[in-house]
Amino acid sequence: MKKIIRVLAAVAAGLVLAGPGTLATPAAAQPAPAEAATRLELPRPTGAFAVGRDTLHLVDHERKDPWVPTADRELLLSLYYPALARTGSPAPYMEVTEAKALLTDRGQLGDHVTPEEVAATRTHARTGALPRPAAGRYPLIVLSPGFTMPRASLTGLAEDLASRGYIVAAVDHAYESDGTLFPGGRVLTCKACEQVFPDRSLHRVSDGRARDVPFVLDRLTGPRPAWRHSWLIDSRRIGMAGHSIGGAAASATMAADPRVDAGVNMDAPSSRRYPRAASTDAPS
Repeated sequence: MKKIIRVLAAVAAGLVLAGPGTLATPAAAQPAPAEAATRLELPRPTGAFAVGRDTLHLVDHERKDPWVPTADRELLLSLYYPALARTGSPAPYMEVTEAKALLTDRGQLGDHVTPEEVAATRTHARTGALPRPAAGRYPLIVLSPGFTMPRASLTGLAEDLASRGYIVAAVDHAYESDGTLFPGGRVLTCKACEQVFPDRSLHRVSDGRARDVPFVLDRLTGPRPAWRHSWLIDSRRIGMAGHSIGGAAASATMAADPRVDAGVNMDAPSSRRYPRAASTDAPS
């Protein structure tokens, strides 16, 4: 597990996690004409393996959503894995509707880049890619984004980890981002913001995510796994990392679930409530 912590910390220190405009860099080496659209590209993964990506929608029918009590708790995952090169097709960064919600909450950033440009950010993962055969299984790392941020904001980190031989599950927690497109064309906005900002009860977010992640682990590593490539996961080696409130969630999850025995708290205050957590600072 110390190796997982070192890798997470090293990769996170080399990537900017705060979202579009800082996470991505111009793809073209030559100056573009003034009228040309901005082309954004994520940092290229530094590992030896190509990267595949799947999307998985999970619904916990045994638990109501903490922000919308009439709904069951829903999660949307991007699953990254070592893949065979030149299989699958390029994975999109995010949908235009998601980018629009993100930029609306980021003020002046929207004056410099359009939702269409953000959504078209070039990634380095491929959907439908064939898994890379290996002698053993791969460790699993769960990533939880900052409050109001979508899981896409952790794409660069997820791709880099997968290229180094990890399975990565980046999680969107329903009603906790500016806007995430869930199945059925539903854009779920930040209902949590309306409840925790007025009374500063942000701990409710990290505590709720500490209940989300054990459910994710059950569905990925349990007897009837929900993901078609779950056989790739080594359930004995599980770590978690998060940015901002996601970092606090990593700490809370480690305290709640002994299966998660390595963690990195990126850019969130440490708390005495979670004594088992390992934390490190990273750019925000």
